[in-house]
Amino acid sequence: MADLASFTVRRVTEPEPELLDSLHALIAQLVEEGAALGWLEPPSRSDVGDLLGDLVHESDLDDACLAIAEASDGSVVGFAYWSRRIGETEQPHADIGRVAVSSAARGGGLGQRLVNELVDYARKAGIEVLTLDVRGNNHAAMALYERLGFKEYGRIPDFVAIGDQRWDNVYFWLDLRPDEHDLTLHGDTPTGPGASEVR
Repeated sequence: MADLASFTVRRVTEPEPELLDSLHALIAQLVEEGAALGWLEPPSRSDVGDLLGDLVHESDLDDACLAIAEASDGSVVGFAYWSRRIGETEQPHADIGRVAVSSAARGGGLGQRLVNELVDYARKAGIEVLTLDVRGNNHAAMALYERLGFKEYGRIPDFVAIGDQRWDNVYFWLDLRPDEHDLTLHGDTPTGPGASEVR
């Protein structure tokens, strides 16, 4: 089990060129180990640089949040991020894209610290609902999200494809709206723009 106190979790808000090599090395290692991150082969350094640049740029507008976990030597041992949805009717919401921790740093609550950093900043940025999806065989991640208050809202059976193998894609959401708000919540009531009568 990793010593949680030996790691620092922080939000990345400025371009940090020295961060790229360490983040790329971590992602490459995790993908080689088979981590459920959406890559079958390790992404290039350039691809990771584009992701890093986009997240830092969007964070200036409160449209993204990148959190990293660093060891005492400055190496990145974990990362997580969310991005605001771009559809005009979905802009109060954001999707958590990836949460990952080095196999050597697991077991001490570092994933929870990273997700908490994302949730805390999402509240500050006015995000109302955070969503994410998880490969159906990643039970540790699902247990983590449930402990943090996320609720499963659906799954597509045998959707995630790796070669000729298939796993469920499981969807979670976390409501960040305060108990006291001035929103009018209609749910599925047939009222407002685009409404149609119940048949």
